[in-house]
Amino acid sequence: MTARFKFSDSINLIKNFKTTGTITPSSGNLVKRLLLPINFADARCIVELGPGNGCVTRELLKSMRKDSELLCLEVNNDFVGQLNKIQDSRLNIYNACATSMRKILDILDIREVDYIVSSLPLALMDDEVVENILFAVDSNLKKGGRFLQYQYSLANYSDVKSLFRAVKIRFTLRNMPPAFVYECIK
Repeated sequence: MTARFKFSDSINLIKNFKTTGTITPSSGNLVKRLLLPINFADARCIVELGPGNGCVTRELLKSMRKDSELLCLEVNNDFVGQLNKIQDSRLNIYNACATSMRKILDILDIREVDYIVSSLPLALMDDEVVENILFAVDSNLKKGGRFLQYQYSLANYSDVKSLFRAVKIRFTLRNMPPAFVYECIK
């Protein structure tokens, strides 16, 4: 499992730092840690917030069941274009923000999701935006479901801790920059 890194990706990440929060794609090690809590045998619906160029998306699809669904919500048009090149019938890509999740789930007649995986740079967002995103996550995640989020600091730990019944944190040095992975259990 390796990150697909192209110089043009790095340029796009830097140009859109406020929405990407990074200058390099996630490492294979970070992706592995992020997805570790997922029980793919039981997961029917996974939502990915801020999939970027798709390095997490591809790994999700490799492990998901044939009858499961992956919904990706991405605001960056360039990244949406890259994601649209992934050919997989389980993948649904939306050029939409995380707070649009309920509207999209309603269109697809999905009541709740098993896992929400996020690469959103919460630490760079306004408090109100973070609050709205976490509300959308909590509202659409099934009881016992998991919200998996990586960050480069613990700045939003108190936000998730107050919302979820349990929060586990893992750390990986093998990423640029090193990252924390939150596993938040509803």
